[in-house]
Amino acid sequence: MFRYFLGFQVAADRAGRLARQLPLVSGDLFAGLKPQNYHLTLCTIDETSAQHPFLRQRVAKAFEAGLPAASPIPFGRIVSKDNGAELVTVGSVAGVRQLYEALVNLLAPHGIEPWYRQSGLRPHITLGYGRHPFDPVPVAWNWTPRELVLIESHVGHSRHRVLQRWPLLAPAQGAFDFMDDELPPPLRYAA
Repeated sequence: MFRYFLGFQVAADRAGRLARQLPLVSGDLFAGLKPQNYHLTLCTIDETSAQHPFLRQRVAKAFEAGLPAASPIPFGRIVSKDNGAELVTVGSVAGVRQLYEALVNLLAPHGIEPWYRQSGLRPHITLGYGRHPFDPVPVAWNWTPRELVLIESHVGHSRHRVLQRWPLLAPAQGAFDFMDDELPPPLRYAA
């Protein structure tokens, strides 16, 4: 099975630092994701039993006039969920919601619609799967993605292949720290 989605991929240096923020977890009930697979999914746009031969070209055509500007995403803590660990947002995600809606409007004339999201748009980065409760870990990080990616996920195999990247414009005036998305140093907690 192949799943295709649009989102933001975390740069390798920041992904490694995020991985080191996870509490020490042991046992067979939890599996951390490979940091190179850390991403924020905006929307799934297709799922097929065989690789889709033309989806990349269709999405590229929808975006050929350009993309909207990036928006800072305010992350605040790593939390234990029933099905794993996530880096979750704090505060307003209105800018990400506006970016998402603008992308949906660009895709619609090309017959590409995001799949229905039962949970709505809830920006987060999955860091691992499985049950292992831990206290929330504070991670204050205002991340401004620099590019949008189309990813082909090989469902059940933990493989992601970036099919295409599109640069995002800097955020609108008032967000002068476009290049300042440093993560704080890792905090270590015993499990």
